[in-house]
Amino acid sequence: MTIRDPSAIQVVAWDFDGVLNRNVQNGVFAWSRTFERDLGLSLHSFSRHLFDGRFQKAMKGEACLIEIVTEWTEKNAAHGRADEILDYWFTRDALPDADTLAIVTALKGKGVRNVMATNNEVHRTNFIEHQMGFNLHVERIFAAGRMKIAKPDTSYFAHIEEELQADPSTLLLVDDMHENILAARGRGWQAFHFTEGSHAALAEALGLAA
Repeated sequence: MTIRDPSAIQVVAWDFDGVLNRNVQNGVFAWSRTFERDLGLSLHSFSRHLFDGRFQKAMKGEACLIEIVTEWTEKNAAHGRADEILDYWFTRDALPDADTLAIVTALKGKGVRNVMATNNEVHRTNFIEHQMGFNLHVERIFAAGRMKIAKPDTSYFAHIEEELQADPSTLLLVDDMHENILAARGRGWQAFHFTEGSHAALAEALGLAA
């Protein structure tokens, strides 16, 4: 988890789920833990429909998440509940990580730029940006659905480099997926593999520890 050269970092690119947002525990997302109890719908059926390639297409802007969820509701006696399901998903998973955001604030105080680098599709990205207010925490959100490229595709990282006009060695990715860390390092980025509870280690690696 060591950061190669903290003094060279000019921009930190933060993953969202599991890093800026504390909604993942042992690989399970918050919304899914109470989905059946609260909505009275089958999590197994919904997940099978959603994650059988459909969400992956939406994630890269090749399909519409609303249409995918609507399709499932019409086949599973839940007609007219697509908006309810999406609202439940987005709000239940809206759990900003105060400890991570404190590191973001500390970095800003040192003149380091902060952006988000997430594999979210466009509708949830809009929710994260405006309803959750992450536009106030980061200067830009690089989302797979908007870019039509997803991590760990190296083109994802190349796009960020070009948009920010930044040398890869000055960019740091903080992400909880090992394959994304490897891809970023392959582009010459610095990277920190974030795991549950690694806030103190990250702060220390960035030279922020008291």
